[in-house]
Amino acid sequence: MKIGKIFAVLTLSLLYSHFAGADILTLSNGDRISGKISQSNDAQIVLETQFGDITIPRSAISGISADVNSATVSQENLQAGQGAADSSSDNAAAEAPESDPSAPPAVGKEPEWVTDYRNFVKENFPEGWQFRLRGGLEYRQTTSSVFSVYAAFDVKKEWDLNKFSATAYYNYTSETSVDNVTSTTLDKWGIDTNFRRDFDETSHWYVQNILAYKRDMVKGIKDQVDEAVTLGYRFEFERYDLTIDIAPGPAVRYINAYDFNTKWAFMAVVAEDLVWEINKLLRFEQNGYVGMNVTNVNQYSAYLRLGLVIKATDVIDIALRYSYDYDAVNADAAQKEEQRLMLSFEAPFNWK
Repeated sequence: MKIGKIFAVLTLSLLYSHFAGADILTLSNGDRISGKISQSNDAQIVLETQFGDITIPRSAISGISADVNSATVSQENLQAGQGAADSSSDNAAAEAPESDPSAPPAVGKEPEWVTDYRNFVKENFPEGWQFRLRGGLEYRQTTSSVFSVYAAFDVKKEWDLNKFSATAYYNYTSETSVDNVTSTTLDKWGIDTNFRRDFDETSHWYVQNILAYKRDMVKGIKDQVDEAVTLGYRFEFERYDLTIDIAPGPAVRYINAYDFNTKWAFMAVVAEDLVWEINKLLRFEQNGYVGMNVTNVNQYSAYLRLGLVIKATDVIDIALRYSYDYDAVNADAAQKEEQRLMLSFEAPFNWK
């Protein structure tokens, strides 16, 4: 019996010492293989296991890590005699070595196309600028039924205490009257810009300039320019990853519309923005705007924007966006209300 126990201890000792500090390969299908890497190149890895050498393509491997549970056997267990036999049940394996806290964590290998995409963005887009391309289909119901194709391009840059953002958009719209009598094809396009200057690094108090231009043939607007200078404050709820900006101020509007004689309107406005990072894959966005003509309280405008953005992949977001607009600063016969619901596919370039 003593000879048998000694033989078992020697066998375990040889096996553990051979694979001490073993490597663990995690495959794309979730399987894990333990052994020692004997050869490695860009195409494949040769893993030495107790069953022989295994050649595994790099494309099938999602991660490589050290086996912190691999054990080595003390030399004292290799001594023949009564001491080895009596202690074989207690000292067959030593304690697992502690992991090195300074060692980098094991991470899965990125797909090659994601790496190529990141390199393309880094080489072809200006440093410090963020870009996003959005597009999708839109269904809108007002006093008529409207189907639109929507596209937008966003740009953003932050430096020192300054933040600048802009959005250029275009809508190609097919509109049918409620009586299904007439059908027209209209379009809407424009650009919205926002320049913000924070008072200090806390980014709580700030002043911003909102400047927008649009042409909207659905509402009969040939040209419209809005500019507002607002003083704002940011509320931060770090526990919920939630921020809310509220900024009131004076504004002016120039409008050139069909059957509307007024060209200039001096307004008081309040702008509001909300961003809630629900988790790493889901974000909720909301912003609103209310403006009133100070010389004619019956002329006012307001809008509400809601967006639920899902990070589908590293390079594509999918968003469901809803908006409601009311604008009475126009001819009496012009369309005033508008609702839109859009499924949007969005490609962020360095977007944060």
